[in-house]
Amino acid sequence: MTLAAGGGFGRRVLLTIPTLFGVLLVSFLLLNVAPGDPVLAMVGERADSATIARLRNELRLDDPLPLQFGHYLGGVVRGDLGRSYITQRSIAGDLAERFPKTLELALTAMTLAAIAGISLGVGASIRPGGAFDRAAMMLSYLGVSFPVYWVALLLILLFAVALRWLPPSGSGGLVSLILPALTLGMRSVAFLARMTRSAMQDVLANALIPVITVLGLDTGSYLTGSLLTETIFAWPGVGRYVLDAIEKRDLPAVQGSILFMAIVFVVVNLLTDLLYAHVDPRIARD
Repeated sequence: MTLAAGGGFGRRVLLTIPTLFGVLLVSFLLLNVAPGDPVLAMVGERADSATIARLRNELRLDDPLPLQFGHYLGGVVRGDLGRSYITQRSIAGDLAERFPKTLELALTAMTLAAIAGISLGVGASIRPGGAFDRAAMMLSYLGVSFPVYWVALLLILLFAVALRWLPPSGSGGLVSLILPALTLGMRSVAFLARMTRSAMQDVLANALIPVITVLGLDTGSYLTGSLLTETIFAWPGVGRYVLDAIEKRDLPAVQGSILFMAIVFVVVNLLTDLLYAHVDPRIARD
């Protein structure tokens, strides 16, 4: 990497700081003004007022919002995302336990999407307007049009219920990974096939830029957890962890998860920028 490219990358890194601070501030405010009481979610509505008051004091929920945010921000700076109201465990520990499963699902989905999407796009570009081209583009339109839950249910009905080839949910090894990975990667297959077909008719270096863009954005999205996919297939990843935290009004877990997902997405975007500069050195000079 040239000195100019290094300086440009350094500026991009610095720009992520206000972005992450904004994510932290907005998520904190939205979650703290949302209806519902996290203490009641912890102890139930039948708990006595003394217990509720004690817990609110221990959790510092009666402090003014600026003081609560300052306390939370100080913990984040030290690498402490707080403790879950529900599990009473470190949120960082919960995320460290869940993220490998999301990473496994994301990498498998992205690998399948890249192989299938680019292969379809290259094959379609060889004979534009031919039978394979029309079939590939029809598949890509269907992949973009169907929502995730429809794709998931159709795959479950076909491969788990009708053919009984694959389990409908769970995370018991490679076999159980196939259906959620196909579901998660279907839209990427569609986008990559269409973009590769179009880009193959241009210069190869330029062709790689839109492909890298789709791969980078979708990888960031997959790594931050897919709520629908992980919920439908009972996959114990970050997305399902966040959904459980939202349902139980576990504010620290939601706040920590949002910050973690923002950091992951920012890192993936930075790596995508580096790939841009490697593929086309002119970008590094911008």
